[in-house]
Amino acid sequence: MESKMRRKLKKITAVIFIICMFGIVALIGVIRFRPQIQMMKRVVFNTSLQHSTTDLNKPVIDLSGWQRPKEIDYNVLSEHVIGAIIRVQATEGISDGSATKTGEDVAYKEHIQAFKKRGVPVAVYAYVTGKNVSQMKTQAKSFYKHAKNFQPSYYWLDVEVTNMKNMNAGIEAFRSELAKLGAKNIGIYAQDWFITDNHIDTKRFDAIWMADYGRDTGYWDASPTTTLNYSMQQFTDKGTVPGYTGDVDLSMVRTQKDYDKLFKSKGN
Repeated sequence: MESKMRRKLKKITAVIFIICMFGIVALIGVIRFRPQIQMMKRVVFNTSLQHSTTDLNKPVIDLSGWQRPKEIDYNVLSEHVIGAIIRVQATEGISDGSATKTGEDVAYKEHIQAFKKRGVPVAVYAYVTGKNVSQMKTQAKSFYKHAKNFQPSYYWLDVEVTNMKNMNAGIEAFRSELAKLGAKNIGIYAQDWFITDNHIDTKRFDAIWMADYGRDTGYWDASPTTTLNYSMQQFTDKGTVPGYTGDVDLSMVRTQKDYDKLFKSKGN
């Protein structure tokens, strides 16, 4: 009887010992990994962008749903850029993984919120694809509706495709609709040849963002050959920035005055 009791006690003691060991291991694991969890949640604010002068050797980055937020270390990335321009509106009717069929970019909210939390000024852009004046106005309304609550510094029209015989009329319809809705700072992004070939009147826009890649090496190596008074140049689509492993579009702001105009005011 006593030997059976001792065997039972030994078994119970062994079970209790194993449970205690598992408990200790689990506790050590929690203590060990807690700092890492806190590190992941910590937001690093870029205080350098609060100064009156800006390091214009650093680029402006533009992102869309093609750059997944889960693949970006925003803390690191935000320390290496002076501004972000986020796509809000893409091509309507096409669901390509980066935008919905309505044209709404799938990642713009996360991109904008992440940069704003870290003190990086944010502008927005729409990829303009309207085939008539009515579609241009509809796209402008959708663009403004999705972007306005984020108070971007600028609203950019990304104009790359000739979808209308009179592209100038279509682009003006988009721009004027944005202005009517309440957008104050409205700019146009395009290449010089596109503006010239389509007889685009840029005088009604508040700024020009010129696309000119030079040799497209990933680094700035040439200024655009143009008579247009542009404020910023997108110089590559093969750029690399710490915090993201893929290629990105990078732009260079020409002067401090241009930077203040493009990123230190509110577009609505």
